[in-house]
Amino acid sequence: MNGIQFLSTFVKLISELRSVFTKPSFVHFQAIWAGVLLGCPKKTVTAAVKLAGLVKKFSNVNRFVSQYRWDAGPLGIAVLKLVLKTLDLTTGSIILALDSTFLPKFGAKIFGCAYHYNYARKRNVPTYMWGHEWLVMSLLYFSSLFDKWLCFPFLAQLFVPEKYLPKDQSYRSSIEIASEMILYVKEHIKHKLILVTDGFFTKKKFIRICIGSGVVLISRLQSNAALHLLPVRSSQKKRGRPRKYGRRLASLKQLAKKNNGFENTEIKLYGKKRRLRVKRIDALRKPAGQLIQVLIVFYESQKKPAFFFSTDMDMPIADLLKRVAPRWSLENLFKDIKEDLGWSQRQCRVEKAVSRSTTLTCSAAPLLLLWSHQQASQRQPEFWDVLSWRPNKSSPSFKDMIEQLRCRNTDNIFLALEQSNPIKPENKALIRAILKVAA
Repeated sequence: MNGIQFLSTFVKLISELRSVFTKPSFVHFQAIWAGVLLGCPKKTVTAAVKLAGLVKKFSNVNRFVSQYRWDAGPLGIAVLKLVLKTLDLTTGSIILALDSTFLPKFGAKIFGCAYHYNYARKRNVPTYMWGHEWLVMSLLYFSSLFDKWLCFPFLAQLFVPEKYLPKDQSYRSSIEIASEMILYVKEHIKHKLILVTDGFFTKKKFIRICIGSGVVLISRLQSNAALHLLPVRSSQKKRGRPRKYGRRLASLKQLAKKNNGFENTEIKLYGKKRRLRVKRIDALRKPAGQLIQVLIVFYESQKKPAFFFSTDMDMPIADLLKRVAPRWSLENLFKDIKEDLGWSQRQCRVEKAVSRSTTLTCSAAPLLLLWSHQQASQRQPEFWDVLSWRPNKSSPSFKDMIEQLRCRNTDNIFLALEQSNPIKPENKALIRAILKVAA
């Protein structure tokens, strides 16, 4: 490539993904990532072609997304393995988060577009919106350097309602897609998996698949969930099969009103120490088919309780709550990828291009986070810009990481220019300032 290229430290990370692509495809892969991470303001394939200097072969880059032989699944697993290797998570359990997000689109001939119910709608926003619904799986990791949870997305699958599917394709519900995703990760990763989701995924089929594959599931629980005690075994023989479920408990709302059984605790959640009132209940739930651990939680500033459950009966209460809280970092990451990596700007229309472009965009975020984490661990100066009104900023935002990568890339170009053509000292500061503005 004759255009803008990545730093050697970033190229070292990208090279770990070389096995997923052929040699020509890897060049196009780097070009698209350069457009996603270094380009501005547009993040489309066309912008990536201009930035990488591939104008004479621009059609190859488009065919890389829509036609070339590579799969999004192996790329996602390669990204996950790279994250685990770089963060030294070779043994023990890892925490995964699964959630869905909506991307509005415009146009009738875009594959996978449909009307979806807008759960996060605000005032004067339609109840149903036209676009794509994506299921994204990410790795959650607490960084002691940044003192916050980092979210590394690696798999993305498109959900298409049955009404909008082509006739030659079979319908898969969101639960079926989510089940396939967790089984695919379990097949390639030998770690113990702890999966955190929202309440939408607490369906019987998904819970049973997680339990059957040895994945610990943590999620919210609806207040009207039916919970049962263990059945009382009678010493006398009776006709018929033994009961599977005992007496049904009162609703969670009613159990929350009773003051007995609550414990006061203080846990660091969402970056601050918080006081909680927690009650634990071990009960049977029919969708799970086994005992589950249920928590009724009153946060310090909330009057209404929150309800959570875990399929791991031995997990301490503090650990369960600490693993539920960072799921919100996935929601923040959706916002960052849409705004800063151009996820919502993709203009792909055919099936392969639609599915692959999302994986390419989402997989760029983990590499940026890894690179930033490495730079911080090396104690390099000016890792992120310190604001004059916030001198004690403890950790960089996603935007800070992108700006730092661009600035380091600009410095690299400046050094290359200085080596080939010596620059007068009085002009160095001016040229550096111009390059940073251009970046």
